[in-house]
Amino acid sequence: MKRRPTLYAYWRFALHLLREFKWPLGVFASLVLGCGLLLKLTYHAKALSYPEACHAIFIMTFFEQELEFPREWYLQPLWFIIPIVGLGAIADSIVRLGYLVFARKEKLQEWHVMQAEGMRNHVVVVGAGKVGYKIIKDLLALHEPVVAVERKMDSPLVSELLDLGVPIIEGECRLKKTLELAGIARAKAAILATDDDLANLDAALTAREVKPDLRVVLRLFDETLATKVAGAFKMPAISTSATSAPAFIAAATGKSVFASFSLDGTQTLHVADVCIEDGSPLTGRNVGDIQDRWGVNIVMHKRDGTTRVNPEHALMVRANDRMLVIGPIEKIAGLERRVE
Repeated sequence: MKRRPTLYAYWRFALHLLREFKWPLGVFASLVLGCGLLLKLTYHAKALSYPEACHAIFIMTFFEQELEFPREWYLQPLWFIIPIVGLGAIADSIVRLGYLVFARKEKLQEWHVMQAEGMRNHVVVVGAGKVGYKIIKDLLALHEPVVAVERKMDSPLVSELLDLGVPIIEGECRLKKTLELAGIARAKAAILATDDDLANLDAALTAREVKPDLRVVLRLFDETLATKVAGAFKMPAISTSATSAPAFIAAATGKSVFASFSLDGTQTLHVADVCIEDGSPLTGRNVGDIQDRWGVNIVMHKRDGTTRVNPEHALMVRANDRMLVIGPIEKIAGLERRVE
């Protein structure tokens, strides 16, 4: 889902263009204004105001003449030099503009940098692999502006992100310059999602160096390291081993354990899908009774195609109902033993 540029984005684009064309524009402006002043002060064939003199120089850069050739020897070289210098500045600008158009069409790095220049309050996602790709897709679904950073641009996932209009900065994420090109100083958050713990931690500290109040989230494989980083640096650190555990449990037991998370850093809660079988002791009990008796929270209830979010406590449970349950894994296990 592509995001339309804002007025701020257009303003940043304009600033980027001014920086890109500063030398040819500077040369052309200096030529017109400086030589215009010289012409006003020293040209005697005709009295000229300063605007008239500047206009005459401007016309001269396009090999047109509106003044007589001067008799003053010190002015005569200008009639030869000005068209050459002016034409050179114009030609340089045309080449630069053509390259920017080509860079946009071919999705070259210069165009991505220019796109990132026009973004503010965006999320920088470092790593466009399988995890980073999923994160970016979900952020786009939430209408969040995203700039990605990736070291390898030959991945099929990168091509898909480019087709979605996501600017991708190619480079080493540990380098301050790479993060600055991604607009880290104007970002509201950074997600470090490469498959290298050290690179993620290094990039996170570099990002905080650029913007101390930046919200930083790390993907770390080492659960112990993730816990220490979260406590020491005030950065949410998500352990891949911890988040993948529910998938292994589900695959091994056939239970629909979707995810695990921690609210206070000590107790881990799981999200599971519980199906009420025929003859289950839970049939005939209401939602409130089940929650109180087994210490779980039923957040969704589905029956005959109708889904209820946060079902009322008085709702009676029947056979073939499905419930989305949150609670400690041992509580969910106790509930499932009653279900079977």
